[in-house]
Amino acid sequence: METAVGLFEQASTADAVVDALRQNGVPSTGIRIIAKPTSLPVASATSTPSIDFAAGLARDLSSMGMTKPECEAYLAGVQSGNVLVFASGTPEQADTAVSVMNSYKPIEVEEFAGSAPKVPAASLGATGAGNVSAKVDNSRATSEGVRVFSW
Repeated sequence: METAVGLFEQASTADAVVDALRQNGVPSTGIRIIAKPTSLPVASATSTPSIDFAAGLARDLSSMGMTKPECEAYLAGVQSGNVLVFASGTPEQADTAVSVMNSYKPIEVEEFAGSAPKVPAASLGATGAGNVSAKVDNSRATSEGVRVFSW
């Protein structure tokens, strides 16, 4: 399985990307969109909702095989109001997703280098992925603003 990941400035752009992905044969079951929640529920008496959200997102990104700097860059992007779109599927579907996403001008994650907020290290190291082996195909890792992760 491969996952194409793109970061977009506006929710409306991300919605258009999702529609275009579906129109180009990427199954809805493989598409996810993540934005910073407008209200964060408290999970427990000791919970800090924004940290819980950040830790959960970092864990999910890490489980795909992202490096710590990549996780921090995407997390910084979402926390600053941008929207992540994921499209998972076969290598052919991922190629389609890359082409579609790049046509909507995704943000280069390098733009956030050095500006990522600090998330507790334990949350970035825990993948929660069990025995899943994640790797980035370096020959396909970056295509304009979209990155592809194989796992």
